[in-house]
Amino acid sequence: MTDHLLELSPDAKTLEAGRRLFYSRRWRLLGGDGNWLWGEFDYNGRRAIESAVQVVEGKFHCSCRARARPCAHGLALVFLLKNNADRFTVGQPPDWVRSVQHRALRPVREVKNESMADDRLAARIALMSEGIDELELRLLDIARRGIADTQAQGADTWLAMATRLTDAKLPALAGRVRRLADQPEEAAEETIARTLGDLYLFVRAWHIRDEFTPDRRDELYQAAGITTRRDELLQRTGKSDHWLVLGTVQGEEDRLRYRRVWVRGERSKRYALLLDYVFGRAPFEQSWPLSASFNGAIHYYPGSYPQRGIFPEPRPGGRPYDGLKGYAGFSDMLGNYRRALGVNPWLQQYPVYLDDVRPIKKGQQLLLVDSAGGALRVHPDYGGFYRLLAVSGGRPMTIFAEFDGYRLRPLSLLTELGLVDAEQAEI
Repeated sequence: MTDHLLELSPDAKTLEAGRRLFYSRRWRLLGGDGNWLWGEFDYNGRRAIESAVQVVEGKFHCSCRARARPCAHGLALVFLLKNNADRFTVGQPPDWVRSVQHRALRPVREVKNESMADDRLAARIALMSEGIDELELRLLDIARRGIADTQAQGADTWLAMATRLTDAKLPALAGRVRRLADQPEEAAEETIARTLGDLYLFVRAWHIRDEFTPDRRDELYQAAGITTRRDELLQRTGKSDHWLVLGTVQGEEDRLRYRRVWVRGERSKRYALLLDYVFGRAPFEQSWPLSASFNGAIHYYPGSYPQRGIFPEPRPGGRPYDGLKGYAGFSDMLGNYRRALGVNPWLQQYPVYLDDVRPIKKGQQLLLVDSAGGALRVHPDYGGFYRLLAVSGGRPMTIFAEFDGYRLRPLSLLTELGLVDAEQAEI
């Protein structure tokens, strides 16, 4: 529930300020009643700043003078709820909060609310369009000067480019550009060329987005960083099934920790990506143990090729999972991947379950080879290749992996003990 509140931040600067205030010790009288959160922020001994948040509807109130709304104080309360809820005391609100609640209950025409939401979305898209126009100019400039010349200017070139995209509320694109600054030298030019090509495809698609179907346009917006709110997702029909946890990836970017969890439906044979974010060392809300199974409905984000979803009410599976079968070789896998990419060209990761593949090292290349002799490279982020090589002993294996269109990143493998983490498998 807290994620959609953080998405209401007017800009990255305010969100960062809210994150800093989350760590402050100046908060006092933190409380909540299940519907509202409130707190007073001690401002250098002066009259405390009074801030309150209506959690479900996303209404913010604050007595500070900041022009941006929601302000950093309100966002800090959301961070506190998300990461340190024990600091709140459940009870009756103080008088100033009751006054805020009373004003919030005044009747407002629903049409006006929808108009305001449309205005906010239109303003954000206008800002994003400005950022995308600037991105296009930068991409054309890089094409004229060449990748090598751009690389010679150092990592600051990519970081400055990423910062401008963040300011334009394009966090997903900013993340892809920021990662170019950390590429190993031997793979940098190849990775940069692919990323710049993907970005230019996105730019051209953005310019003709009005010609897209609603599902295709939703996927484009998700790739840009506009996500559907959780309450809207819950109104969509969920896909009920018996889901198996096949693999997990965790990482961190700019103090924001992320977790990708892949699950597969027993009856539907559909995969779902459960993506979570937390700040600092805060724990993730839900635990998804590898090889555990859960019953319940996953609500997919809108799109012509739905992949990401939310799993609001998982229940323990309580029985063995059946029907897991992998690709016999890379040919069928690549065929399905190309079809998926034709439907949704913004796929960053594609889940694959592979039978009869062997890890081999050929010169400096780390590869997975199928029974027909086809080979695909292993992703450089995978750090367990030599352990995988030892576990295999030259024999074929069954592996679950992410595919980015070029390389495979093993996440789990099937052994006599069942599914085990691909980076921690016992030799």
